Amino acid sequence: MGELSNIWNDPAGKLPEDKLLAYLEGRLSPDEQHEVEQWLAREGMESDAVEGLKALRADESKETVSRINYRLRQALGTKTKRRTSTIIENKWALLAVVIVLLLCIVGYIVINLTKK
Repeated sequence: MGELSNIWNDPAGKLPEDKLLAYLEGRLSPDEQHEVEQWLAREGMESDAVEGLKALRADESKETVSRINYRLRQALGTKTKRRTSTIIENKWALLAVVIVLLLCIVGYIVINLTKK
């Protein structure tokens, strides 16, 4: 669960969150800006996300990134509940199964008696 704390880790060639926010705010040196722009040119979906974040103010973009990270952690942390309803709890389904089995048994007996 430790990797959920920061999904923008740099080891796999991803852009760190602080560097991305500094790029959006215009606080990077020209060399660093060029490096970020090259990385965005290689990536498809991330560059679209950055363009969307550029439309927001800097403080709004920080809040939006924090909110997205929070929702992502919540979504990854919750597990779907399995259906625990058994056939015994559903009385009508149990009755239907019993009736079908009885009809099969009666049908088998009637077929065997008519052959003799």
